[in-house]
Amino acid sequence: MKPISPASRTDLDALLLQPVRLFIACLLADTRWRPQLAIQQALGLPTPDLELHIEFLRASGYLQSRAEPRELRLSPLGLNRLMEHISALKTVAATAGALVAEVRAANPGESPPRAP
Repeated sequence: MKPISPASRTDLDALLLQPVRLFIACLLADTRWRPQLAIQQALGLPTPDLELHIEFLRASGYLQSRAEPRELRLSPLGLNRLMEHISALKTVAATAGALVAEVRAANPGESPPRAP
């Protein structure tokens, strides 16, 4: 088995590994102001949960907000990190797929485990 490339393990953004934060960033990827309520409804989250994720993104400089009306937008930094993270996720997924294919090819006679 060949070593896994370091490139397949880098550029993942720890903040965006949390799916809700990733989805918030994706919903704001056009960098336009959006009502916070629209984001909340799209994700189906209670206000306190959404507020927590927004605060993490805002404190890291990925998100901008304004109070009246309550609106959010992705910052240029947030958009850059989102795009880098998505690219890294693609690399990780491709590497994982290649590893599975390599392991399966090395053991062609073994049948997959049965579902419980």
